[in-house]
Amino acid sequence: MSAEREARAEPQVVVHKTPAYRVIRGAVWTFLHSYNRLRVEGREHLPRSGGALIVANHQSFLDIPVIAAACPRHVSFVARDTLAESAALAWIMRQCAAVLIRRGSADRAALREMTRKLELEDCVAMFPEGTRSRDGRLGEFRAGAIVAARRTGVPLVPAGIRGALRAWPRERRLPRPARIGIRFGPAIDPGHPRALERVRAAIAAMIGDGSFGSPPAAR
Repeated sequence: MSAEREARAEPQVVVHKTPAYRVIRGAVWTFLHSYNRLRVEGREHLPRSGGALIVANHQSFLDIPVIAAACPRHVSFVARDTLAESAALAWIMRQCAAVLIRRGSADRAALREMTRKLELEDCVAMFPEGTRSRDGRLGEFRAGAIVAARRTGVPLVPAGIRGALRAWPRERRLPRPARIGIRFGPAIDPGHPRALERVRAAIAAMIGDGSFGSPPAAR
């Protein structure tokens, strides 16, 4: 196969805000700021350009909207593929260029897609706990969470989300108007031998017990 034909066969990797992404982000920004009085701190730690991997704790289905609303840049989210079983969510994730990963397996195709996005200077967000916390506290991180960052050398940006569990716990069908906050911490070099531990420690310090009323560590 010629190089030209290979280029045509290569699926397009979206790393920018599509019209649908802008509309969806605007809607969730309005909803979260009016309904959950979203507080965003540390936005200055987000690189304005270039690849970056946001690493966040996972409390609720609201976590992805919270990060999307808080980040002025386009963000590609890493989400489990079972979410695409909903036709509406499948459409949203396609429009927002999400990376779908097979839960409970080493998904090499998803890793390649993440790596490619970071190489093309996109911002990718992931939740290395792998599942939502049941009590708001931070769980263990999966060891493979920063492979793509190490391959590309992009900074790791820790993000601590508080209050999302109370706003939309597992047992509720719809969210409630509870306060939600997100704080971004200083970037961490993925090449550090204890990079994942440092990211987890930074997030733990920012979220406390995971509730909005839990005071985060001082800057």
